[in-house]
Amino acid sequence: MSEVIARELASHIVNAKLSAGSVLPTEREMIESFDVGRSTIREALRLLETRNVITLRPGPGGGPVVRRPRPEDLGEALTLILQFEDASLDDVMEARRALEPTIARLAASRISDADLDAMDRTVCLILDNPNPEVFQEQNRIFHATLSRAARSVVLQVFVESLGSVADGVAGGVTYSSRRYIAAAQAHARIIEALRAHDADRAEQLMRDHLDEADDYWHKKHKDLVSRPVVWRR
Repeated sequence: MSEVIARELASHIVNAKLSAGSVLPTEREMIESFDVGRSTIREALRLLETRNVITLRPGPGGGPVVRRPRPEDLGEALTLILQFEDASLDDVMEARRALEPTIARLAASRISDADLDAMDRTVCLILDNPNPEVFQEQNRIFHATLSRAARSVVLQVFVESLGSVADGVAGGVTYSSRRYIAAAQAHARIIEALRAHDADRAEQLMRDHLDEADDYWHKKHKDLVSRPVVWRR
């Protein structure tokens, strides 16, 4: 019964288009509405919390609040599955190399000027500050913006999830300032193709960019890319 209630609450959140931060009915109200015991409601809420649909605020005035799942939440679950399947960073990168060129092709005909401007800013910030912290954040924004620009929600979720699993910098891959600059320049070429709505060129440039990153990882960090994926918070 707790699973049935959890699914009904999730459907209500989606159908009512509740935004993150929206407050759900109190535990007492849910008990009356569903005509079940407190333990059943609490278990349903715990299920939704573990799936990142809600957060449970403690104390007076607290209770269930809408959170809405994000692609990185899938990334965490995916990481755990991949750990049990003995997958490596190399396996994840292979999947990204299969998907992201397609994302770039789709985005070439669907991307907005606002998306292009956002991606341009990431390039400028990396070129101005070619260091690990700036690169990690701006590289994430670049790829996330591109995946959203493709207007393919399923591909977007999977690509962003894979990106959170296969983050080379977070995983210990190191670059020189020259490499950060080279990556930003590769991004700039992809943006140029997207701005021209050249799907073939955008796809090829993204494939070249990921192949180059893969080659570098294998040459400089072979031990890291072959290491099994591990679930970490």
